[in-house]
Amino acid sequence: MRLISVTAVLLMLFTTPGAQAQSIILDKDETRVFQKFIWVPYGFFSESFGLGLGVGGGFTGWPTEPASIFGAATIGTKGSYNIAVGMMDYQLPGIPRLVMEPIFVSGLYQDQRVYVGRNPAFPNERSGSNGSHEDNFAEVRQWDNWAELRFRYLFPIGDGEENIVHKYVIDRGFLIRNPSGGESWNPLTGGRTRLSLTPGWRGQDLKNNEDREFPLKTVNLKIELEYDNRDFPFNATRGSSQILAYKQDFDNDERFGEWEAWTFDYNKLVNLGTSDRFRQRVLALGFWTAYVPTWETRIEDGVEVVTRRPPYYEGAVLGGIYRMRAFEDSRWQDKASVFYSAEYRVVPNWQPLQNYDWLDFAAIQYWQWVVFAEAGQVAPHYNVGDLHDDLRFDAGFGLRGMLHTAVCRLDIAFGEEGSRVVAMYGQPF
Repeated sequence: MRLISVTAVLLMLFTTPGAQAQSIILDKDETRVFQKFIWVPYGFFSESFGLGLGVGGGFTGWPTEPASIFGAATIGTKGSYNIAVGMMDYQLPGIPRLVMEPIFVSGLYQDQRVYVGRNPAFPNERSGSNGSHEDNFAEVRQWDNWAELRFRYLFPIGDGEENIVHKYVIDRGFLIRNPSGGESWNPLTGGRTRLSLTPGWRGQDLKNNEDREFPLKTVNLKIELEYDNRDFPFNATRGSSQILAYKQDFDNDERFGEWEAWTFDYNKLVNLGTSDRFRQRVLALGFWTAYVPTWETRIEDGVEVVTRRPPYYEGAVLGGIYRMRAFEDSRWQDKASVFYSAEYRVVPNWQPLQNYDWLDFAAIQYWQWVVFAEAGQVAPHYNVGDLHDDLRFDAGFGLRGMLHTAVCRLDIAFGEEGSRVVAMYGQPF
């Protein structure tokens, strides 16, 4: 069983996942749940870090009411390390509907598996293709640095017409007042609609055991149109969310440059009510698809060469912390992809973690039990037949909890290539 490598940015319990921007969570007495400064130490084991130790911290309410400043640093016994700093929900002066969210992450990761390049043991196979062998990968030392500056504009329609900063009121992690959506699907009357522009840069240097280097770089712009009609994105029980995104690279690298990618994400929540044992029962359904129109292939000396394609972690990619969790990060990449997911999420009445004084710093609102199943495939063409003729499947279970205002999750997934453990913040969808 492999543990997915955890980076500092994934362990920031103080940030809100992207779709939950421009919001504040209040307790039933209408005081802010996450106030001012908090810090949390953490530890974990992984193939990349060995024993990893770190600390993260966040500060809220400055320089604007919904804003959060955060940072974290991690170091491991195998020599891996990283550091991340950023800000969420900073309202630009004079334009309260427009927020700015910068983030910077830098790190070194040992013993990383990447499905790139050509493996002499598999001469007639492109690493990362849907039919590629699970051992067709390179094990590398990875330097990874990236930065983004996201601008998000909230449209004055639906819930966003009256509530620029939405204030949710909760009791033990459950919404009791002020839902932002979930009643009906109509952007004009409910939910929150946003347009995001995100210029970004990412540079990676991968070095294998033979000291061969594989530099990867992207300078890009991402445009997203999002309609979030969930009642309470931090612990949704009904409604849906949709995100249509377009990303373009402007680097002139002959192979990994000037690419484009489209993605569409749809998630639906069905409230199954309560029972004698459970405070909450929810069925969560997810669909995601991607297409890279610039992806070009040709045959040189009997070998397939791909140009104008994204780096292995961008575009039509499956495998990792969000999609096909039983498989390695970015296990599959191609011109097109499709992904389906279903989760059964329950919150039991029994909650022993609140009885331990030494856990008070974590402010555990609830814990949640989850079972899930996933299916997905990548393909060289975007059509129904190619995207469904050899679907991959996995399934698993998870334990999640709301700490302060962040959902933390530990998922264990099982698939045809083994099993993996995912430690992450936020629901996968």
